[in-house]
Order: sequence, then structure tokens, then C-alpha cells
Amino acid sequence: MTRSETSITQSRSKILFFLILLGLVAIQARLFYWQIIKGQSLRIQAKNQIIENKKIIGERGRIFAADGHLLVGNKNVFDLFINKKELEIDELDLLNQLAEILSKQELEGEEAEEVSEQVIQNLVDRLDSESNWIKLASALEPNVKEEITNLDLTGLYLENNSVRYYPEASMAAHLTGFVGKDTQGEPTGYFGIEGALEHELGGNERKISFLHDALGQKMADQELSFSNLDGRDITLTISRQIQHLANTHLQKGIEKYQAKSGEIVIMNPENGNLLALATWPHYSPENYGQYHTELYKNPSLANLFEPGSTFKTLTVSAGIDAGVITPETECSNCSGPRVIGGYTIRTWNDVYHPNITVSDALAKSDNIAMIFIAEAMGANTFKKYLKDFGIGQKIDIDLQEDTDTPFPDRWGPVELATTSFGQGISTNSLQMVRAVSAIANQGTLMRPTIIKKVFDPQTNETIGYQPQKIKQVISEDSARTVIAMMVKAAQKGEAQWIGKKYNVAGKTGTSQVPSPEGGYKEDATIASFIGFAPPEDPKFVMLVKLTEPQSSPWAAETAAPLWFDLAEKLFLFEGIQER
Repeated sequence: MTRSETSITQSRSKILFFLILLGLVAIQARLFYWQIIKGQSLRIQAKNQIIENKKIIGERGRIFAADGHLLVGNKNVFDLFINKKELEIDELDLLNQLAEILSKQELEGEEAEEVSEQVIQNLVDRLDSESNWIKLASALEPNVKEEITNLDLTGLYLENNSVRYYPEASMAAHLTGFVGKDTQGEPTGYFGIEGALEHELGGNERKISFLHDALGQKMADQELSFSNLDGRDITLTISRQIQHLANTHLQKGIEKYQAKSGEIVIMNPENGNLLALATWPHYSPENYGQYHTELYKNPSLANLFEPGSTFKTLTVSAGIDAGVITPETECSNCSGPRVIGGYTIRTWNDVYHPNITVSDALAKSDNIAMIFIAEAMGANTFKKYLKDFGIGQKIDIDLQEDTDTPFPDRWGPVELATTSFGQGISTNSLQMVRAVSAIANQGTLMRPTIIKKVFDPQTNETIGYQPQKIKQVISEDSARTVIAMMVKAAQKGEAQWIGKKYNVAGKTGTSQVPSPEGGYKEDATIASFIGFAPPEDPKFVMLVKLTEPQSSPWAAETAAPLWFDLAEKLFLFEGIQER
């Protein structure tokens, strides 16, 4: 080998060595990059490829009536997903096949062609996503799921889900509320029991992780068990039978008296248990999205009204207990209208009764006599009694809409006078029922409740709710005196021609409706009747309220006959004997 050839060979060896060295450096640099710089993220990625994280949520607690009948439960439905990367047919062909099936469930009552077009458009909008994994439809019924499964199309997936269902439809919508979606798309209770007891009803959540192999199969010997995650079951004090009666009678009353809206509230005064709460108009909790949001609120809590003459029972009770009057006390200032602060105040029929007794004044619903009683007490004493009766204060019941209501700040001569006969002061239906229940319950105010018991599946324990006494508002003697006066009012008052079969204590109320522009609407009233029976041992207190009845503005001709018609059914239900 010549010197030149040797030199060339050496040069080549050096170049090869350099290349090998450079390769080793590159490999080391790459290993440093993958192991040190990208090591942590790669370890996480590898871990994610073999570890699957899943969120498990228990079923939402159920709601039962007092007799154990299911009011709100859960049913299995299915969500439809698509993996676009796995799809083997044309998207348009897929849409047409799915639309034909989904149209049978969605938008019932419309023309089939319109439904199909809307379903297709909805599917197109959902497919127009950069993601490959897309939810196409939610809450599909089992029969729809079966039809989609029978298509046998690659890339379609059906996942089991649970949604609320309501066996009694709208019967107790304003009591139960409904389950909707929060801002994160999670199911959440709104209004009524569903909203107030979200934390009790909502299923508990657990996050679990488990290993799987390269094929996605769960690896053996992994413990995935966990305790019961279901929410608590709630049993209400509501009687299904009484609730049904109240709903039926209210709807008939709305039609008969052509009222704009109405309510019936029935409570056991001895323990505060709410037995029924019927409202009209109402909504379907299963299809709440089809109704105006204003209908979601429970009107017996959310809607304020001036109670009118039913409020006179509280004025008389306060006057009797304060010792400023007796049933035989004569009104020395009842011979005509009163002029107070430049306002002329009259009786409801512009008829006046000089020296009328307090007992007769309640029966005849005399506004002027009520002013006489309020003035005898004075504003401070009258205010104290009204607050003790719970006027202006929240019911403290497990319904989401429960809140304080406005209580008058100004108590001048005019305000004192109008408040005495239930105008110029606002309350809600449940406050009035709670207050009159105190009279029926020998002067003891009970906390109204709608919860009978709660069952916790995690501890397998049932917790019963006990009656809660709030305070003694008036003495037992005062209560007995007022009850006797209310019996007389029911027998000899404006509605005396109605309730002849049974002995009841009650009072009508016809109040004006405030106008948004100020003052009161012309020819618009709220007609109500509140009463209880039997007077000596009341089984129920009931308020019937009709807003703007058109057949007659007077409670004696609308709310009172509706009250007695329903009460007659309750008498039979409770085993109350005729007098």
C-alpha cells in the first residue's frame, strides 16, 4: 500500500470515527431530550394510555307522597354518540336513517316532515364539530335505542343514562320542582323540593381509576367496588288523595268562575304538615322547557297579595288577646264612613252598623269596626301580634322559593286603618295559612313542614321529622273565643247559605288588586276563603284563593262555595261527622 493510499485510509477512518462519535452524541442528546426534558410528560402520557379515569355518580334520590306513592323517580334512557373516524357510511345516509328513528321521539304533535327536518338540522349542527367523538342525541327511550342498535352501524355508541320521570305528571309540580342543567351541563334541581334539597337528593360522586391493556380491556384483579352513591329518598307530608282532590276542584273552580289563576293550600294545624298545595296555572316538570319561566315559581310563596277580609281574623285575635275588646264590645265609631288623613274609608257594601258588636262585625266583615279594634290596640301592639303570627316572615319550609316578604315600615293612621282589614299589607298564601292555623291550634304557631321522613341509602337509616312549635301567639282562651267568632262568621256571614251540613270556622276575603301604575285595578279582585274543621279539634286548615274571577268579584260567590265543595270531600276522607 502506497503512502498516499495509507493516508486516504486513515482519513476515511477518522471521518468514520467522527461520524460514529457524532451519531453517539446525537443519540445521547435525543435520549437526554426524551428522558430528561420530555420524560415527565411522556410518563404521564404512557400512564394515561393504560389508566382510565371515570366519574361515577349515584342515582338521584326519589320523592314520595305520604302514603309511599312515587311522585318523582328515575328512569333509564340512552345517549347516542358517534366516532366519526370509525364511520363506514356516508354522513348524509347516516343522518337520514337516524332522523327517521329520532323523529318518533322528538317534537311530538308536529307534522312528521317538519320534525324530520328539524332533527336532521340538529344532527348536522352537532356533526359540524372538529371533534371526532360527538354526542348526537340525549335521553333516548329504550325502544328508540333498540331501533338504532338494529341499524348495526360502525361508529355509533349508546351509553346508559338516568333521568327524572313524574308518574303523577303536573299534579305537584310547584312542590317537587324539576331537574335541569347547570352552567357546566350537570343535572341540578331547580325550584320546589328539587331545588331546596339538591344536596340531599343529588347522587354522590366518586372518581375511579383502573388499568387496561393495549387492547383497552380492563386488567384483572382490580378492586373497583364502592359504597352506595345514591341520593337520599324524600317522603313528603303531602297526601296523594287530598292533593288529587285539591287539583281537581281547583281546575273546575277556575273554569266555573273564569278566574285568571288560583291556589288551594291545606295544612294540618296541629303539627304543621302540608297536606296539599294545588296551583293553576301549573307546568309539566318533565317538559319544563316548553313553559314560560314565570310558571316555575310556587305562587303560594312567590306571589304576594293583599289578603282582604281573611286578615280580619288576625286583627280580632290580636284585639281579644291584648284585652282591648271582647266579642260583646260595641263599636262606638261605626255609624258611617271614616275620614282619615284625607281618605274616606267605607265598608265593602257601604252599609253601616252603629254600635255593632265585635262578634257581629267579624260576621258582617265590617271594615270600620276593624279600624276601631286596631286603634284601640295602637300600631306598636298590632305590629307585634302580626309579626308573632309570622306575617312578613319566611315560612322556613323546604321549598326553594321560601323567603321573607315585605312588612310595612310606615304605620301612620291611614296605614293602621287599612291594614286592620287586610289592604295595604302584602303577604303570601302560606303565611296566611300558617297564621290562621295558630288560631285553630289553640294559639300555638307551628312550623309548616313538607318533609315526613328521609331515607339515606348510604347508612340505611330513616330519619323522621318531628313537629316544631314556634311560639304561643295568643292564649288558649283567646283562641277559643276567636274560633267561636269564626264559627259564627261562617254560619251568619256573607257565605252563610253555603255551609249548612258541617260545622266550620271560616272567613271570606275579597281584596282589590294593586295596579302597576299605582292605586288599584277597577273591577278586579282576589277572592279567598280560609277556614278549618271541626272547630273544636281541627283536622285541616284550608285556603281557597281565586285571582280575578269573572263570574262574580265576591268571595262569597266564588271562593267560598269552592271551599265548601272540597271541604265536604275532606270531611268524608277524615271521617268528620255532620252537625
